[in-house]
Amino acid sequence: MLKLMEFFVEAEDNGVELDVNTQIEIVFKSLTKEFVGFRVTYNLGIRCLP
Repeated sequence: MLKLMEFFVEAEDNGVELDVNTQIEIVFKSLTKEFVGFRVTYNLGIRCLP
């Protein structure tokens, strides 16, 4: 996770604008299959918001 945070800071320093949703997608893609439940829960929570 720290490596990803470093990546996001470096990208921003180089003028790249990564919105929050893009950052979240990058984090999810970096997770192993053991975290699939976490992603499903997150996606369900987003859909339930008004």
